[in-house]
Amino acid sequence: GANPRYRTASSLPRPMAAPAAAASAGRACCRARGMLRLLAATQLLGPAAALPMRPDVMLAGAALRLAAQSGPSWPGPLLESLSDQPPGSYFELLEQLVHAVGITYRSSSGPEFLSALANATIPGGSWERLPETEADSDRGGVHGRTFIDRSKKRIIIAFRGICVDDGHRQCQVDKCFLQSFQAFGVISNVAYHTNVSCDQFANEFDYVHQADAYVRVVQATYPDYALFLTGHSLGGALAIVTAAAQPGVLKAVTFAPTAFAALLNGTMGLSPAAIAALPVDDLIAVCDQYDCLINAVYVHSAREGSTTCLLEGLEEPWPCEESMQVKIDPNALKNTLICKGSTHDWRRYEKLLLATAPGGSAPQNIPSCSTANSVYQA
Repeated sequence: GANPRYRTASSLPRPMAAPAAAASAGRACCRARGMLRLLAATQLLGPAAALPMRPDVMLAGAALRLAAQSGPSWPGPLLESLSDQPPGSYFELLEQLVHAVGITYRSSSGPEFLSALANATIPGGSWERLPETEADSDRGGVHGRTFIDRSKKRIIIAFRGICVDDGHRQCQVDKCFLQSFQAFGVISNVAYHTNVSCDQFANEFDYVHQADAYVRVVQATYPDYALFLTGHSLGGALAIVTAAAQPGVLKAVTFAPTAFAALLNGTMGLSPAAIAALPVDDLIAVCDQYDCLINAVYVHSAREGSTTCLLEGLEEPWPCEESMQVKIDPNALKNTLICKGSTHDWRRYEKLLLATAPGGSAPQNIPSCSTANSVYQA
């Protein structure tokens, strides 16, 4: 709802007492409302059917890779920037990405749309929007925003995460798409519950192909620009999968991406060897440790093929418990999904990612990065 502050936060919100936090969790988990229907989640669901493969999702050609190597690029190695090395590089990278994702949520059609931000762009610098390239169907599918800095020949494409309000057709399609590849493992149909039959949308699950086509149109229009992909939740998954289709050409830093291993393997048809060969330093997920580790408990190969950077030592919302990061407890499913939904909320990420350390300008929350964080660790 409220108009976001596109500025660096000076501090994190104070921790809440358990009763207040519980009430807040119910409001803040806009992305987890369907997740609370989990008393029926004890049934095991069958494996997701593989999504159809299309030939237009393929590795980039040598000419495009050469152009990326010789043309404009983003400053510094991404993992060094996320470690704030050199000092200042963390915010140089993340501020623009966080703003891009926030604008994408609030300027896209759907329940979070704010008319005041319909034409908003990344503050500071020389960022403009490229509305003629953007995706924003109120019926469903990929939603994305394109930002261009002509002075530095850089473009950011941000993909929106799902919406969950069942009163919007696009939210129904989003949730059905996540069910189709079991994005939350055996409880996907409960976590992404919708009151309509997903069968009616069966021909609308080509999100990966839509995202790939979106990016390639921008590349063809601006061949001498450096493109960078980002997104949160499903948007983060689409950003990484799209970048993985063009290794050495595209990079992605994403926030709490939906488990995407099934998209790399099933939709794109990448073999385990091809996934293992992806440039993991260019495909990055940044997330609260509970948010992403709970994902990996239910989908063991959740973010395989990428580096996961965990925000650790945070003041976590009620009712998060350490055991949720390592095992499935049928008796704690309800609380697990409340924890997951609360830690996954984009508004919380905006504050965490842009918080500065007390008395200075350094980032307060430096993530710990490792490929081991991308998969389940027994």
